[in-house]
Amino acid sequence: MTAIPALGALVGAVSLSQWARTLPAVIAGGVMGEFGLSEAGLAAATAMVHLGFAVGQVPSGVALDRVGPRLTASVLLVIATAGLALTAAAPGAWSLALGQFLTGLGCSGVFMAGLMVTAQLLPPDRFGQVAGLMPALSGLGLLASGTPSAWLVGIAGWRAAPAAAAVAGLVCLIAAWSLVPALRPQRASQRGLGADSLDVLRLAASRGLRAPVVLAFVGYPATLALRGLWAGPWLTDRLGFGLVGTGNVLAGLSVVMSLAPALFGWLDRHVRSRARVMGFAHLAAAASLAWLPVAGGRAAPDIAAMALVGLLIGSHVLLYPMTREAAPEGGTGKALSAVNLAFFVGLVVLQPLSGLVARVAGLPGALALFAVALGAGSVAFLAMTRQPR
Repeated sequence: MTAIPALGALVGAVSLSQWARTLPAVIAGGVMGEFGLSEAGLAAATAMVHLGFAVGQVPSGVALDRVGPRLTASVLLVIATAGLALTAAAPGAWSLALGQFLTGLGCSGVFMAGLMVTAQLLPPDRFGQVAGLMPALSGLGLLASGTPSAWLVGIAGWRAAPAAAAVAGLVCLIAAWSLVPALRPQRASQRGLGADSLDVLRLAASRGLRAPVVLAFVGYPATLALRGLWAGPWLTDRLGFGLVGTGNVLAGLSVVMSLAPALFGWLDRHVRSRARVMGFAHLAAAASLAWLPVAGGRAAPDIAAMALVGLLIGSHVLLYPMTREAAPEGGTGKALSAVNLAFFVGLVVLQPLSGLVARVAGLPGALALFAVALGAGSVAFLAMTRQPR
């Protein structure tokens, strides 16, 4: 089947994206030491990858509709590879931030490219299943940013990890260009780029998508900031783990985060309300995250709380079928882009803010910020999706 190798290539690209986004947890110590960055400076510099993701959502969605997934994914992977190479060679904090921005920009649309291939090459009833399986299979990237990256950093310094990811980016680029078919857009747009782009923003604010956008804004940012940034310093500074031990824990968290979307994708067929599942799962994740600043300091309970956060927020994958159902006719791609935009705008806002809070209140304060935001967003989501009696 044409779809299998194409989706395999794009799963590889999404794996690269996962690797790139979660590298800061492993390279944080080396970056702070070499460039003299504070926690706030580190959070601001590494948040640029999420800014790149956010900036790239709208043009990626429009490009997928206009030129198809093959060309879009290939161009994006060129940008991502360049960003990783710049990160590895960065002479200072500003060039590091630019490298992170380019990396995020280049990875911004590869998951949507996979959804586009799924929509065009597979039957409609497979969409939800593949949407859940793609994040699970791309968990290889999360695993790569754990023990293997920690091992690389230990023997060759922090720059070795983004350099290895840049090499992987070249492999993904070749695979995407070779294996993804040149699919034509389902419907050629007769409108200008500006009008198509504005449609994404209008959909993000529309009544039907407000609830998914709110949950996306607080949910995924909480788990990615934990796994991709603050879990590393918490394990080393608070719990006394070494570099490899930290990498092992992060690898375990990666397994949980990788399997959770597939689990909730399967569960979606057996529950009456996916909105309630997502809302209460995110609310429970907020309580688990709050454990760390309130009562944390012991290895086993803290690691268990982190794992629960990764497991429960994996329910965010149900936002994709929820969004598809709420999208206007002919606007599914733009609606998915609107929700993806909320994921990364949340990261751009909350992660640097957590760095500022960490300057005043330390790591517990940074984690408390995400726990409060996640709890408030979950309550708002449940209120907006409550069905009248």
